Amino acid sequence: MSEFFDNISGIYNLWETAAADDDQAYALIYTCLYPPLYKYLSQIVKDDELANDLLQELFVKLWDKRKQIGPVSNLRAYFFTASRSMAMNHFRRVKSQTARLEHFSQPKTIHSAEDVLVNKEENKELKHKMQLALNSLPARQREIIHLKYYQGMEYEKIAEVTGIQYQSVINHVFRGLQTLRTEFKPQIAMLA
Repeated sequence: MSEFFDNISGIYNLWETAAADDDQAYALIYTCLYPPLYKYLSQIVKDDELANDLLQELFVKLWDKRKQIGPVSNLRAYFFTASRSMAMNHFRRVKSQTARLEHFSQPKTIHSAEDVLVNKEENKELKHKMQLALNSLPARQREIIHLKYYQGMEYEKIAEVTGIQYQSVINHVFRGLQTLRTEFKPQIAMLA
């Protein structure tokens, strides 16, 4: 495959073919470029799942805009530049969201005497393990799980708040819940 990408006219023709709605040509571009792009983005963002999500978003975005992009003389360089741009945009978005979150104040909650008694009776070890499991999730998954289950947000709203695609939100929730289920399988078996 790499020799194919060394042939500049071959790449140019492959992009032209893909831009003319040939999804197989685009699939070949994906197959050839995904591994080096993934390695590159993983080094930049230091998070394999995030690198994967950003690349998925990049390939979808470029497919959607293939007609507006027009001819690309160096496809490999174009995709590497676009992936780097995706990472930088992600960092800007996260920085902006972090700044907004710092201005939020948590509402003070008032608990009744009954609430206090119930809380004391709960299994402290289980609560501790749950907190450890949640904290062990990647930051993005932890944030999305919090928004989904603690704030009660719908997937569309989470996508809007976090600035990531709807499908990526679903993927993060699914992966996070898988991790939590694996972590708590022994405790669930004991309760049954």
